[in-house]
Amino acid sequence: MLTSHTVLDSIALGYEPVWNRARELAAVRLGVRAVHPESVDAAHLMQALGDDWPATAPVLILSIDSPRVLQQALVCPPVHNTWLEVPASQFEHPETLARLNAAAQRGHRLLRHTDLAAVRGEVVAPADARNLLRLGAEPVPAGLMGQLVEGVTTQAVARQCLDDANAWGLLGWPDADVLHAHRHQPLNHDASVVKQILMAIGDEDCSIEHLERLVRQDPVLVYRILLLVNSAAFGGRHEIGSLRHALMMLGFKELGRWLSEQMHSNDPDPDLHPVRYSMVMRSRLAQHLLATGSEDNLRGEVYTTALLSQLDRLLHQPLAELLNRLPLSGRVFDAVLRRDGPYHPLLDVARAQGDPGQLHRLPSVCQRHDISLEHANRALIRMLATSRDHASPRSERMM
Repeated sequence: MLTSHTVLDSIALGYEPVWNRARELAAVRLGVRAVHPESVDAAHLMQALGDDWPATAPVLILSIDSPRVLQQALVCPPVHNTWLEVPASQFEHPETLARLNAAAQRGHRLLRHTDLAAVRGEVVAPADARNLLRLGAEPVPAGLMGQLVEGVTTQAVARQCLDDANAWGLLGWPDADVLHAHRHQPLNHDASVVKQILMAIGDEDCSIEHLERLVRQDPVLVYRILLLVNSAAFGGRHEIGSLRHALMMLGFKELGRWLSEQMHSNDPDPDLHPVRYSMVMRSRLAQHLLATGSEDNLRGEVYTTALLSQLDRLLHQPLAELLNRLPLSGRVFDAVLRRDGPYHPLLDVARAQGDPGQLHRLPSVCQRHDISLEHANRALIRMLATSRDHASPRSERMM
């Protein structure tokens, strides 16, 4: 899918999800920071990001920090399922607006980044653009259909934007406020994930690989399955290298029986899905940062490590206390509790790429761990390209 070495070694890529009204992944804003601007050519960048981009992948919003590279991108052929984020100032002057109109006629989808207050009363955006609106202190307006919103810090405002004002999507998610509403008790399993698993267990063609992809969509469920298989009923404590190993020990029938017993305690709050799935995305990125061709057992353990490293946010307990209940390998404990060992670099780079405000740190983080920018960027693109179909019913290597 990627053809250019130089361009991917000269930029830092980071991501931020966009969530729709169903609380599902609608798009991803891909931050593009030019580390070596003289080596970045927009044509190669667009080709590297867009070649064979799957139709099932989320919309890719390119947020390019270099004005020169952005202007080059506007005159390149458009990439399928990709939007270009453009500062509001570019729409305010006749010369630059003419370039944007030409880009739109060429087939580019444009996203104007502006303040909500600046476009109040506007009927149609210029150059057929959508808006990415920064919220201020003003109330959420009634009509946001087709628009994207950022700067939402509370669950109440998120619901206003998506459910009442019909915004197309929310950039980022008010994780802290959503979790604060559940602060008095640990989160339970994701009801929608449990239903998917029970349906899959009833399908005689379901593979262990597909079942694993479904289970690992819910970090709490992963943890509690690991607890279950290490309980006295399953032979006591022994090292679990991956979720797949745990599922094989448990078996389809026993897993289905146990999940059916848990149905009454599942969490129905849809606002928790973006919180959980953001953790899944980071864990998948850590997995993709492994060398191509790595063994499935290794990929599974890295995924589990990355997922468990974020578990304290959901269960409201210290990580050390949670992990010490499991006979995990020393590699997992080193990465999560000591920030050391062979898996720590993968978690550290994945964390940096998922923090849009810290993208400038990515080159130094990669250098510290002897991971090239090109490798990190390729891993991110692979993760995003499969971020909607990783749980599809196919029996193949872990994605």
